[in-house]
Amino acid sequence: MALLINYPSLLILLLGCVKLAAADMYYVGPTIGGIIALIILILDIIAAVEILRSGKSIVEKLLWILFIVLFPLIGLIVYLLCGRARAVDL
Repeated sequence: MALLINYPSLLILLLGCVKLAAADMYYVGPTIGGIIALIILILDIIAAVEILRSGKSIVEKLLWILFIVLFPLIGLIVYLLCGRARAVDL
């Protein structure tokens, strides 16, 4: 009778080990996320300096920087696509 009781606990232990091993295979770690966040932070700082040096009005500068600070990745992409001055040498 004791042998029948040990099977479910052994099964649970084995399934737990399999799940742990499978989760370990897909674990990237905080290093990659930290590197990506650092790159985004550096690009945001570069964009903020570029905004401050631009000829835009104070309100436009403040709104762009606020948009980049509140939405770092999306704000940076929108600024690079829409907010930068473009040369019109066609």
